[in-house]
Amino acid sequence: MPSPYEDRKLQFARINQLAILVTLVFLVLLARLWYLQIALGDNLLRQSESNRIKLLRTRAPRGAILDRKGRILATSRPQFVVTVNPDDIRKNPEALHTLCGILQITPEELDGMMQDTEARPGSPVRIAVDVPMEVVARIGELRMRLPGVSVELDQIRYYPDGDAVAHIMGTLGEINRKQLDQAEKEGKDYRPGDYVGQAGLEKQYESYLKGKDGGKQIEVNASGRVVRIIGEQQSVAGKTLKLSIDRDLQVAASRAMGDQTGAVVAVDPRSGAVLAMVSKPAYDPNVFVKKIKVADWRNINDNPKKPLQNRSIQNVYPPGSTFKPMVAIAGLVYGECDPRTTVSCPGSFYFGRRFRCWKVHGGGVTFNRAIAESCDVWFYKLGLRLGVDRMAQVVRQFGIGWATGVDLPSETRRKDGHLGTMPDTEWKRQRYHDKWYPGETPSVSIGQGYVEVSPLQLASAIAGIANGGTIYRPHLMTAVEDATNPNNVIAASQPQVNWTVNAKPEQFEMVRQAMRLAVTNGTARAVNMPDVAVAGKTGSAENALHGKSMPAHAWFVCFAPLEKPEIAIACIVEHGRHGATTSAPVARAILDVYYGKKKPEDIGSGNVNVSGD
Repeated sequence: MPSPYEDRKLQFARINQLAILVTLVFLVLLARLWYLQIALGDNLLRQSESNRIKLLRTRAPRGAILDRKGRILATSRPQFVVTVNPDDIRKNPEALHTLCGILQITPEELDGMMQDTEARPGSPVRIAVDVPMEVVARIGELRMRLPGVSVELDQIRYYPDGDAVAHIMGTLGEINRKQLDQAEKEGKDYRPGDYVGQAGLEKQYESYLKGKDGGKQIEVNASGRVVRIIGEQQSVAGKTLKLSIDRDLQVAASRAMGDQTGAVVAVDPRSGAVLAMVSKPAYDPNVFVKKIKVADWRNINDNPKKPLQNRSIQNVYPPGSTFKPMVAIAGLVYGECDPRTTVSCPGSFYFGRRFRCWKVHGGGVTFNRAIAESCDVWFYKLGLRLGVDRMAQVVRQFGIGWATGVDLPSETRRKDGHLGTMPDTEWKRQRYHDKWYPGETPSVSIGQGYVEVSPLQLASAIAGIANGGTIYRPHLMTAVEDATNPNNVIAASQPQVNWTVNAKPEQFEMVRQAMRLAVTNGTARAVNMPDVAVAGKTGSAENALHGKSMPAHAWFVCFAPLEKPEIAIACIVEHGRHGATTSAPVARAILDVYYGKKKPEDIGSGNVNVSGD
């Protein structure tokens, strides 16, 4: 047995070991306390403050978009938005089911919304926008059972004229990850859930239209209730964008086009200002300002007529006989024709093969009759005398073959700036590695063959004939103004010249008078107005799709008044057969509204039974 001395010695040893252990534990706790209080003190204090103090962000309204007379084309209105923090809601099944019951959606739908979002981890995501007051009140009543759920007052875009302005306004969409990363690199204030311009003017002038967000800095308790408001910063609305568009002409053009597929553009020949631009079929841009429903997106995106495509600037077509005034200018420039040039039209012309005219014009077809009655045979012969190279040299001065540079995105995706085609021998050699054959020239002289133009290009070219050879760069923006002080103009547009046609004033006058004759006695009688001198030209452009012959595209171009032109119009109806019966009535509707003969609400779609090219 151990002696009492040994027993006490063992007890002391154990006490010493325990004391050492306690001391070590105390030192560890002390070190941990020092680490938290001293080393991480500032950081943890900031985290604590961020948990206690929250910023309720107030998104700024986007800038308004106005027409030339100050009428609203796009504005913003208040809305309530429901947001959730995915981490909080997923950890609380009861809150998830309660929220789904309020919003009348399934848990699977809610989870899909949170998964589809482009927001970064930990950021709140929008799950319902423009919710009614009943939903807002219900969430407020049950806020204790809905951690991570909040209702924010936000702004929603609104387009009063809907699809009539779709392709010039463009679309808004929630900012995606790529756009968000790019904004951060550029130092721009965008956050997940923000809506940005994805097309049209909304995209082109995003930097002006976006406002400066404000908000409230609030203190909350442990349960998330607001204790007090610490500070507040007012949001600042985006800049006001004023356009050259005339709202009445825009609505009239849209109504006149009706359900037809095509486009119509009206420009001011004195400056290149776009007065109206409509592409059909269209879509309602208001459906994009919220989270677009899958069914709505499919109806738009899967439509074989491609309503998202702006046919005014993105599609190109053979211009048909609307091309003839430019060929006539080329003939006058090179002395290959004059007002006395006369041919006989038996209804066709043979040059290696038979080239047909749309009717037999008989003998004595003069310069004026050739344009007024759209005689193909007259232009076949002129084209052969000119040759394709000389023809191209003049026609390209009208901007044919080049993008116009209009202030809308996606006019052309080609780096060389080309849009459409005006062929010549060098073009064919580079494109097809083949020579130009003389038998290809007659088709080009009447706007067929390889020739392709966009409606805006053609409108600009006809405006150039109207004004004597100046091809202005088309534009929609006239000014960017401060929302609170319209006298403070941040930016403004000035007329810019793209091209100048090297022809004499009297040569333009010859063509203008012939186009006037087309309205009074020729194929363009649908726009003959008793007190306005309108000059015009019809066109039917043959086309083929997948090797099958399709009905011709129907073109119509015009300008008015003859002496001092103020408006030039180009309209195409795809597969409309005859410009006189399908496209000319659209132009007439625009002219009726422009000159105060009708109101835009009185315009309806329909055809005028006038024969012609």
